[in-house]
Amino acid sequence: MKRIEERPPQAGELVYRGLLVIAAVLALVLIIGTIYGLVKKGEAAGKAVSGGESAAFEGVFSGLGTMRIATADPEPKILIISIAFPYDKNDRPFSEELASSLFRFREATSQYLGAFTAEALDALDTVTVNKELLSRYNSVLRLGEIKELYILEYMLL
Repeated sequence: MKRIEERPPQAGELVYRGLLVIAAVLALVLIIGTIYGLVKKGEAAGKAVSGGESAAFEGVFSGLGTMRIATADPEPKILIISIAFPYDKNDRPFSEELASSLFRFREATSQYLGAFTAEALDALDTVTVNKELLSRYNSVLRLGEIKELYILEYMLL
């Protein structure tokens, strides 16, 4: 005697079809996400190129801190000076060179300004000091150049 059983579709087949649908949806999401990311990356690169030089300066290097320099007077007075300058944070080798040159920057500043008497420092204008320090700082650097220098504090005590 032959027995005929009617049973619902196999559970394994339903699970298999469900997993295929999920895999197809995931593949579609990955493809769309990749295309979207490539398009956005191309737009961002175009903006950076068209932004020009002003977009390159993203940070201000103020690692020199406040320096106290004795003047060349018989009774030395103290010059307090604080210097900062813009630089491109994305240029990692140049950023590392700046950080490693702190001692040389401080030394160049002390040598230049410490050679003056208090009276001579009063007579100096900040534009002259700025140009000379910028020249001395750039002579120390090899991987880049400082374009501008800001004297944040300049006080003679």
